[in-house]
Amino acid sequence: MIDHREVLDSIAAGAQVIDVLPAHEYRVCHIRGAIHLPLGRVIGEAGAVLDLERPIIVYCRDSL
Repeated sequence: MIDHREVLDSIAAGAQVIDVLPAHEYRVCHIRGAIHLPLGRVIGEAGAVLDLERPIIVYCRDSL
């Protein structure tokens, strides 16, 4: 886990941001520039969608 500042610094340094939320939640609110890759598709599609040479930040919401 990383905090907000670390996320911003990582994005500025070229990290990819992956949003694993369902489509309806992604449409309502997501980090600008995030790649939408719902959780159920991550394993099957990550290699085709992501640059595996760059850092990757994955996020979702916490239901608590």
